[in-house]
Amino acid sequence: MERAVRARFHTQVYEEACEWFIECRAGDLDDIARAEFDRWLRKSPDHQSAYLEIAAIWNEGPTLDPANRWDLDTLIAQGAQDLDNVVALKWTTGAPSNMTRGHSSTRAPATAVARRRLFAMGASISLAAIALASYLVARAGVYGTALGEQRSLALDDGSTVQLDSRSSIRVRYGQHERTVDLLQGQALFHVAKDSLRPFIVYSGKTRVSAVGTQFDVYRKTDGTLVTVVEGRVAILANDGHPSGPTQARNAAPDADATDLRDAIFLAAGEQITVTPRAARRTLHPNLAGATAWTQRQLVFESTSLTEVADEFNRYNERKLVIDSSAVGLLHISGVFSSTDAASLIRFLRDRPALRVIETPTQIRVEKTP
Repeated sequence: MERAVRARFHTQVYEEACEWFIECRAGDLDDIARAEFDRWLRKSPDHQSAYLEIAAIWNEGPTLDPANRWDLDTLIAQGAQDLDNVVALKWTTGAPSNMTRGHSSTRAPATAVARRRLFAMGASISLAAIALASYLVARAGVYGTALGEQRSLALDDGSTVQLDSRSSIRVRYGQHERTVDLLQGQALFHVAKDSLRPFIVYSGKTRVSAVGTQFDVYRKTDGTLVTVVEGRVAILANDGHPSGPTQARNAAPDADATDLRDAIFLAAGEQITVTPRAARRTLHPNLAGATAWTQRQLVFESTSLTEVADEFNRYNERKLVIDSSAVGLLHISGVFSSTDAASLIRFLRDRPALRVIETPTQIRVEKTP
């Protein structure tokens, strides 16, 4: 009985979070509604968590169904077949339920009625789609962050994961191993010890295996950067699992030991970059710099402008664009705040070789004429 009550409670929280998210995106909240939304958020940490998850799902929507197996029309049709999923839309206050052609004086203006109908239909469809996405994501164990957001997760086995901005993971625990897919971005893992179930992180075809340790995995466009903070991990580059962790989970319990014969082992303080072509250890890794993002800092050490832009753009709506004339012109070293875009822009403006042009949508860096 207690579990059922708890399930209904979570369902209600997510439904309320969906409704508030739609209202906020519509941009029609007045002062009273904003105050009510603030009270709802402060009422419980569950409310805040649910709203952030809905926002993350919305931002990551295109990546949840890359094969387009779930089109909106089909989902709505299937949902309508279950009468429990159909909720009658109510008229707003002042609109009578018995509207007829002979009572124009009590009817709302036609444009207003049409607008309310369209908004109600759009909100209902959006709510259904978001609720379905939330259900599918929860079933798949997917967690993510939006632009500029960081999030700490406590996993069922006692491990913790800290997600950086625009990052997402999929968690799957099996009988013989604990598996996490780093779908995008960067994550810091603090693994609870369990010698019977290794903790395995997949970043593309790069596999990081640990039992009890702390390590950072950054999935970039051209490869994966792994930094070990504590303990020891085993790296398998291009491990040959075309379906990623699914094949590994279905393997025999002793398959992992066989695979690790070809692994690269990293100890605390070591770092490696794995690309489709090679695995290269960092000679003098900056451990603090690799995890500086947890303190909302960007640390650059002789970093190219292109790489600086890639990092900057993970945290800012207005994108940093490097003109072809400035590519390779110089390298940047320094520590900058990921939440204060102006600090890096000021630094770039002070470089005599660079010209910075700001627009509402981007910060463009060119070579000084």
